[in-house]
Amino acid sequence: MRSLGVIHKTVIFIVIIAPVSLAQAPKDLIKAATTRPWPGENYPALPSLSSEMLERVAGEITGSETVRRAYEKLDARRRNVEWFDGVAELEKQKAVWSLLSCVCHPSDDVQIHALCSLKRLQDQRAIPFLLIYAEYMAVHESGSENATLHGIIHESIAETLSSLTGIGITIRGQNPDELKNGVRGWRRWLANQDIKQGIK
Repeated sequence: MRSLGVIHKTVIFIVIIAPVSLAQAPKDLIKAATTRPWPGENYPALPSLSSEMLERVAGEITGSETVRRAYEKLDARRRNVEWFDGVAELEKQKAVWSLLSCVCHPSDDVQIHALCSLKRLQDQRAIPFLLIYAEYMAVHESGSENATLHGIIHESIAETLSSLTGIGITIRGQNPDELKNGVRGWRRWLANQDIKQGIK
């Protein structure tokens, strides 16, 4: 009697797992960059980004991988050197809306860097939101280090808006009254531009 050999077959299944995207949604990146992660509250209070502004920032983030990588560095839980690199890269990419959102970053230093970048870019689309920001900043801040930084913010706002509008206002240190005076002049200039555009 002939014995039958039993053939054993081993079947190996290879499972290919598609990589899961870890990229954060633009709204989450913006929230991480504009939310204070440490105790306390921002003083002065920072303006909120309107729905329109959020859409424009999100559009820049989704439209360019370079902008996305730069914006990821603005997460307020990261280190300041990363923040500054992020702002510098956004300037190189001419990402004006993303830079505008940086003035809502909880770090005064990031706000100052963003203002300087916006001045260099010379994009007048930044003016309306900068005016809102200027109104929020037109208050007095006490304390040695805080007062010094706040004074630099006042100076940087004046330099940036003066450069963008051609309406020169010079501020040295903290000067809420002079900043408010500047806002009135810059708003008149902007209204005049709107009227001229309407005539065309």
